[in-house]
Amino acid sequence: MNLVKRISTGIPGLDSMIEGGLPRPSLILLAGDAGAGKTTFCTQFLCKGADQGEHGLCLLTFGGPSELQINYVSSYEFAKSAYFGREICYIELEEMAEKECRSKDYLDLLEREIDALNPTRIVIENLSILEDVLRDEYWRFLLKLSHMIKARAMVTLVTEDCQPGILYPANIAQIADGIILLQNEVVNFSRRRSIEILKMSGTSHHLGRHAVDISVKGLVVYPGL
Repeated sequence: MNLVKRISTGIPGLDSMIEGGLPRPSLILLAGDAGAGKTTFCTQFLCKGADQGEHGLCLLTFGGPSELQINYVSSYEFAKSAYFGREICYIELEEMAEKECRSKDYLDLLEREIDALNPTRIVIENLSILEDVLRDEYWRFLLKLSHMIKARAMVTLVTEDCQPGILYPANIAQIADGIILLQNEVVNFSRRRSIEILKMSGTSHHLGRHAVDISVKGLVVYPGL
């Protein structure tokens, strides 16, 4: 009997590959190439929660004002404008990074926002940017972040860009309950997107790469292709 609680990703075709959804609580590392669909994935994840009456929180380490990010994602059919600022809230961390705040400052901010919003779903984009800021505090910060997520029974997606020769940052992978790779590579002179589930704790999941398509409807996975 599988007693693991799960929440839907909102990605058509994906939930059936992971026994109905992501384990709750969990921290999932979502790594991938540029243009592979990481932001689309995360937005669908947050909007699916909003559809179900859940609150979501998105932390941006860089990329400009959150209003700009919302404008980008609002072109998708599933991204209802009424969700943003209510069910889904964005928090910018770029200014804190520039001021070289300590790990406690980030954790205190996150705890305050969690207490205020009571989110079920959290997205943190490019968390490893804080490694250069926190330096020796970074590993302890990751551990405390993981403990906070588990204690609050939340599901958190942490996105990271693939670096040359490195699929994902090892330090985040060490604390992650799941690792999902999104790829956008050249095959026979054309671009092909794919998804691969490398790890998913407590889950019997599909192996190998599977085809992905992105349109105004969002990201869709085609298991077996």
